[in-house]
Amino acid sequence: MSLFESKNNNDQNSINSDTEAWVGILYSCLSADNQITDSETATLSRILHYKQKFIGIDVASLYAKSYHLRTEMGQLNYISACCKLIEKADKETVFALALEVLLADGTLEKEEKNVIEVLSNHLKIEAGMTSKIIEVIFLKNKGNIKGI
Repeated sequence: MSLFESKNNNDQNSINSDTEAWVGILYSCLSADNQITDSETATLSRILHYKQKFIGIDVASLYAKSYHLRTEMGQLNYISACCKLIEKADKETVFALALEVLLADGTLEKEEKNVIEVLSNHLKIEAGMTSKIIEVIFLKNKGNIKGI
């Protein structure tokens, strides 16, 4: 095995950028309840499409990498590792977007509630801000059609 192959393999087995961390967190939210609905997929695609940092990024390969790393590391460890790479200025935004993905199908399962708590803690978002973000996202998603 060459040095290049070894480095390339390591790149696939770790989170190497904030864009990978964003996708990792959002993908973990998408699949937190082990059911991926069309509404969740559409929400995630829309979120990333409108973010400037994802212009020119092959998001499909980041989804695949996220699936692999989440499976390998376990969901909570993966989320924790991703949170470490989120820039301070983006933490509240990522948290709000994660809630948007979690609530896209109109339901909030136990596993998803656990993810919210883990994200809030690992992103180090103050309790008051966490409550505000949760309240706004719940209001925004009130009346969504469930499970689509």
